[in-house]
Amino acid sequence: MLYKLAHIIAKLVFNLYFHLSVYGVENVPDKEGAIIASNHRSFLDIPIVGVAMPRRMFTLSKKEFIGKSRIAWLYRAMGAISIDRDSADLKGLRFAIDLLKRNNLLLLFPEGTRSLTGEVGDIKKGAIFLSYKAHVPVVPVGIAGAEKALHKKAKFPKPVHLVIVFGRPVKLGELFDPKDNSFYEKSTEYLRKEIEKCAKIAEKKL
Repeated sequence: MLYKLAHIIAKLVFNLYFHLSVYGVENVPDKEGAIIASNHRSFLDIPIVGVAMPRRMFTLSKKEFIGKSRIAWLYRAMGAISIDRDSADLKGLRFAIDLLKRNNLLLLFPEGTRSLTGEVGDIKKGAIFLSYKAHVPVVPVGIAGAEKALHKKAKFPKPVHLVIVFGRPVKLGELFDPKDNSFYEKSTEYLRKEIEKCAKIAEKKL
């Protein structure tokens, strides 16, 4: 109930204040589980993806970010999953895999942190691991304009045009051989290029 209400309000705000443009959302599976893998430039990225999505999503969030927030309860109500990036958080990973197997959508930022250069940085293997273990596709996503709307030191977002582009879903476990020692290396580079491609398309549509 809280998620649905927040989604309605956020969609209204993003459409009126930011004039959010959404492309390729039909690439998001209608009923099956999938990982939504986006570039990351701003704290606005999570609500941007959430507003654009036709279905409810869950989000992997840093444990320290959730723990220090005064509204941690709200993040959890909105589907945030706390992950300890400094250790092997098996409980969080199992929970994420279970969510995907139960046909849920899971948003994560494979770069692991916000890009300060605007370029898509190196991709961590978490998205590939979860996709392979849960047998779900990865949907690459590119967002443009978010870093201008809310840069790192800004206290309030500017009414900047935002664009989000959803690419075609891909099952990397079928594209590359998981038994190959270079599976993660090939998969992460492929995903990085797909996210980068979506981001460049989004930039052109600004």
